[in-house]
Amino acid sequence: MGTQKLLQGDCLELMKDIPDNSIDLIVTSPPYFNAKKYSQYDNVESYMNTMRKIFQKAYNIIKESRMVIINISPILIPRQIRSMQSYRIPLPYYFVPMMEKIGFEFLEDIIWVKPDGAVPNRNGGFFRHRKPLAYKPNIVTEYILVFKKPSNRLLDKFIENRSLVDDGYERTNVWEFNPETKSTHPAPFPIELPKKCIEYYSYEGDVVLDIFMGSGTTGVACKNLNRDFIGMELDENYFKIAKERIGDVLE
Repeated sequence: MGTQKLLQGDCLELMKDIPDNSIDLIVTSPPYFNAKKYSQYDNVESYMNTMRKIFQKAYNIIKESRMVIINISPILIPRQIRSMQSYRIPLPYYFVPMMEKIGFEFLEDIIWVKPDGAVPNRNGGFFRHRKPLAYKPNIVTEYILVFKKPSNRLLDKFIENRSLVDDGYERTNVWEFNPETKSTHPAPFPIELPKKCIEYYSYEGDVVLDIFMGSGTTGVACKNLNRDFIGMELDENYFKIAKERIGDVLE
């Protein structure tokens, strides 16, 4: 069992106390632009500017040839009145060029597929009238984007023969599992998501950081997988939930 250290506050400020080149893996899910009450910005540009500052600092503290994994998806902005239309903001497609501009290498795009019945139904109107131009599919996917901090040495030089991945690992970049439905957090991800990322991209004893910890799912996965964990969360209520879920944390 690894050590667990939870920090409450703004992750941009908290990361200033973490030494450069000291983190083995970052697994996180940023708050989506204006999708929840705790993530409100004037516009997408302001949101992405904030994300750029945060992941620039993440670049400094992650070790070379180690990964930053971001769970993100396009978000739907519902129409305010009947005369307006709803629209989607393709956040994953904004994150990739932002991360590359910071200096990260794009490594993988993994697709998380949810059951059709687990997502909002956008297809009801089209189901009834079947009129072209009005087609709206149900959105059953999210992106798990994997980025690597570059190195002058090949990745082979960093691969070690310890804590190997068990049989039954994912053979493709399409991962199917149910979303979390019992969490008190408004945007939780299921433990299978960080569990797979931690198993595939770190070793036992490594230090894993979640800069948007939420209710602490990544920390629970780290505890179960014998990784050291650092979690950061701005919201006091979610921070308390994370401490209760993870337990035995360093103060």
